[in-house]
Amino acid sequence: MQNQQLWENFIAGNKLAADTLDTKIADSWKSCLRAEIDPYLIKPQKILSAAELFNKQQQYSKLIEVVREQIKMFETNFILEKPVFILTDGTGNILWRDGNLQAQENANEFYFREGTMWTELNVGTNAIGIAIRTKQDEHVTSEEHYAFASRQWSCSASPILDEEGDVLGILDISTLHNDSAKDALFWLTMLTQRISNTLIREELERRKELLQYCILHQPNELLCDTHFKLVSIPEKDSERYELGNDIHNYIDAKTIYKSEKIYLKNKLIGYKMHIFTKSSQPNKFYYPGVPTTNKAYSQFLKRVLKLASSNLPIHLFGESGTGKEVLARTIHYNSAVGGGPLIALNCGALNQDLLESELFGYAPGAFTGSNVKGQKGKIEQADGGTLFLDEIESMSMRMQTALLRVIEEKSIMPINGEPRKVSFRLITASNLDLRTLVQQKKFREDLFYRIYVCPVQIPPLRERMEDIRQLIVAFCKKKKWHMNWQDKLYSISCTYSWDGNIREFNNFLERLYLFYELQQPTDTQIRQLIEEGTLAPDVQKKTATAFLGSTKHKLSSKSKAKEAEKLQEVLEQNHYHISKTADELCISRTTLYRKMKKYGLK
Repeated sequence: MQNQQLWENFIAGNKLAADTLDTKIADSWKSCLRAEIDPYLIKPQKILSAAELFNKQQQYSKLIEVVREQIKMFETNFILEKPVFILTDGTGNILWRDGNLQAQENANEFYFREGTMWTELNVGTNAIGIAIRTKQDEHVTSEEHYAFASRQWSCSASPILDEEGDVLGILDISTLHNDSAKDALFWLTMLTQRISNTLIREELERRKELLQYCILHQPNELLCDTHFKLVSIPEKDSERYELGNDIHNYIDAKTIYKSEKIYLKNKLIGYKMHIFTKSSQPNKFYYPGVPTTNKAYSQFLKRVLKLASSNLPIHLFGESGTGKEVLARTIHYNSAVGGGPLIALNCGALNQDLLESELFGYAPGAFTGSNVKGQKGKIEQADGGTLFLDEIESMSMRMQTALLRVIEEKSIMPINGEPRKVSFRLITASNLDLRTLVQQKKFREDLFYRIYVCPVQIPPLRERMEDIRQLIVAFCKKKKWHMNWQDKLYSISCTYSWDGNIREFNNFLERLYLFYELQQPTDTQIRQLIEEGTLAPDVQKKTATAFLGSTKHKLSSKSKAKEAEKLQEVLEQNHYHISKTADELCISRTTLYRKMKKYGLK
């Protein structure tokens, strides 16, 4: 029976007959079926964000560089029709792609591109996923793929191993409509061996240089290689630390560490590690957001700092774009576990099966297609630090029950594994009101009371409009944009409510920079760019303020009296400081002077 007919029968619910398929392929199909992977899936569940992909590419920059060099040297040996070269990390995240442009466009249609996790449990049976599992060269013909979208591709994959035999990455060659990729497997194997040898040789050279650095400088700090393995320990610390161990094994909730990169000839060769207890740290407030000039938001941040100093669970909620992740980082780095890991997971980005393995991890050999060494879950990774669960309202009832058990028992049970004790700070966030969800029986009441201990509602941007000026300044600094019309931009921006908050405002600034980096736009052009990114441009104009400096219609006598009263109040609060008053009212100084004259205020 042809593989196409086998596949159609299998996804229809029929069992595979013995010896009808290669054992690896048959096992993989069965694993996909158990994991309830949709064979007609187009968009995979797990795709890295732009920031996550950037960080991965930075982490594996040397691997990408070596792969590019080697492919350039040997690509003429690959006599293939429209090949596509794919490089992943050791867990299947696609880091880099090159090859025939037409074939790459076809690959984009089902997300076979940078940022996608190309594993068996994310996209079905494929050569990359099997090679990760077996650590061997693998070939998957078009009809052996589990997902329909991949069944026009023929793929060969070969692992790139480090000096300990662990999978550092996977190099794949894929072609359309035929199985010619199998013919390239010999050259692919040779290529990955050259890449592995190059990386191992350079790693040994880095270690040699680091040891020479130790001999020459005799540092008083702990020294680690680029993998954070200890290579030099001061005599005073010799009883506590052991050479070759991972430095992270010595970090707990009571300690904080900082790493200082060591370079030799512009090449990273290791790290100096500074480790100290929390109590020895200066009492400084860390806030990764833009500095605020709003009194109410300053008080809000003081409350956040107070909450951070406790070990109580915190729940963040508020409108979209208000900066929940920034607040989570603020809480973590100002807490007693600030020196430990901050592990974040968006619960709404994964289906419930993937969420379970991501949260709890799994033991070696837990299921077909899993990492042979097992995998630590996010909860275990957060041990000694903070676990941040965003969009927690997306959790199924089953997952809510599992999380509740972890919170109550302070231990986790990896899939097919043994219980493990964990200690972490829990921060959760939601876009929806959990109280309403509890009333609607969509969220467990007992879990609600476990995580809703310290609820924090993040104020929207329209309640701290003064900070728009700070956001503009920060954006210009980041872009090195020497804009001489910030006052005009600020005044116009303050006439909108920014329902998408900081995210919407930053999106607008990006558009503004794109179109008007070298010239000053008119007021109308600025407003047009603002309204391009709003959900409801006709209702986004700010109406909360009584100061209508940018409007042309007349005020009633009652409104005039109210405006004069408010103007007098703000002037007195700022001791008649004109610039501060104008900023607080989101109007220009000229408009303020005009209104003061109009109402006889001096």
